[in-house]
Amino acid sequence: MPVELIRTGIPGLDQVLKGGLRKNSTILITGAPGTGKTIIALQFIYYGAKDCNENGIFITTEENLEDIKQFAKNLGMDIPSMESKGRIFFVQKPLTTMKGGIASIKGMTDAIKKHNIKRVALDSLIFFEYLYPRFNGNKIEFRRQVLLFMHQMKKAGVTFLAVSERSVTDFDRLSYDMMDFVFEGFIVLSRIRKGSYFERVITVAKIRGQNHSLDVYPLTIGDDGLKVLYDQTPFSLVEKEESGFKQG
Repeated sequence: MPVELIRTGIPGLDQVLKGGLRKNSTILITGAPGTGKTIIALQFIYYGAKDCNENGIFITTEENLEDIKQFAKNLGMDIPSMESKGRIFFVQKPLTTMKGGIASIKGMTDAIKKHNIKRVALDSLIFFEYLYPRFNGNKIEFRRQVLLFMHQMKKAGVTFLAVSERSVTDFDRLSYDMMDFVFEGFIVLSRIRKGSYFERVITVAKIRGQNHSLDVYPLTIGDDGLKVLYDQTPFSLVEKEESGFKQG
């Protein structure tokens, strides 16, 4: 049976994924601050509804909803239009008011059914880290709660994308966290030094059950959002390879 793929809404990423994301999969977008993780989550939800006829929910735990919507507007997304049509929904779960663990969002599955939701983005996994600190004896419970939520999303028939922070994103020194193995897809965003400035790059580390490119690609963030330059090699990597060749 052929794998059913959905378009991501991020220009260039579907080419890297060789057609898009596997429908009903769970994807982790990880990287250092400022690499474009939230933008990918926003585009996944917005363009999923606008261009792919898949209604979506965006959950934020760290940012104010109005700030998120203004951020999206600056990137060319008409959020109010999609909200008024009942195509996308924004949910804010401030960390300071959360109680009851996963039970505090148990109404999510009801909303998914009611509004025919096909995509859910969580920005970010700190939602679970706050409730179940991994370094305070709750490592197993943290993982269990994330898995429970992922199972609920899969059972509800949605494609689930989550964002997480990572301190080390140097591809040569990348260490894997237990959550990297829990999700079916694992995409890493990073910055590579190019002279006096940094170049944003992206690589798909794994997407279980489908073929994809393992190369590193540059990406740009402009007034029209984030784009993956799938037909280019990062200049910084080219310079690094050429330097190594000359030294050798």
